[in-house]
Amino acid sequence: LGRHYRLTLAVPLGSAPESGWPLACVLDQAQFQAVLAAVPGAAPLCGAVLGVGYVQENWREQDYTPGPEGEAGRADDFRVLLRDVFLPWAHGRAQLDPQRRLLCGHSLAGLFALHALVHEPGLFQAMAVSSPSVWWGDAYLARLLAQPLPPAALTVPVSITVGEYEQRLGPADEALPEPAREQRRKRLLERRMVDGARELAQELAQHQGGEPRFRMIPGCNHSQSGWVALPQGCLEWLADVWPR
Repeated sequence: LGRHYRLTLAVPLGSAPESGWPLACVLDQAQFQAVLAAVPGAAPLCGAVLGVGYVQENWREQDYTPGPEGEAGRADDFRVLLRDVFLPWAHGRAQLDPQRRLLCGHSLAGLFALHALVHEPGLFQAMAVSSPSVWWGDAYLARLLAQPLPPAALTVPVSITVGEYEQRLGPADEALPEPAREQRRKRLLERRMVDGARELAQELAQHQGGEPRFRMIPGCNHSQSGWVALPQGCLEWLADVWPR
């Protein structure tokens, strides 16, 4: 795609199990670092973690969004890179289990994860989606999940989280001047991040059966929620599939 990417792989010490380590793929290097920082000091890393990010220029708005060919909307191209380049790179450097892979994404990366769920559901066996951009593309995600899902997507557990202050003003907003505070309040209401994320979880639950996998992250706005939700979701999944 004419971009420079940075891949970082963290692998547990010791020998891998016969089937290989479970792998959590975390989009964006900052979120990858947050996952590693959340590992308790005395606890082992319960699987491998792959961070996918950029060297200098950030292309998130193009790589994570679907659309026609062009400068924006390259999600399908990025998905091919993830499948044919990034994941094989990781599997070539550690013994990893191709049947136990988690995809983690926040904001636009969460939008990409749900896009990948529908367009290539066998690539990952679980997803941790933090504050997906429900407003993007005139509610693209709502339209995407309103359609019948591919059979392989029906068995992929997807957890969806969103910050408490993503649809209403939070404590940090109280210091804003009145015009800026009112502008922010209107933007939060228009984007409907909390309602939209909850509705996506409910829509997925209708397709897949069971209760919606939805959780509100208390005390967090949009920029804060990913720092809390993705490390929690990633490490909980790794611990749950830890080879025994």
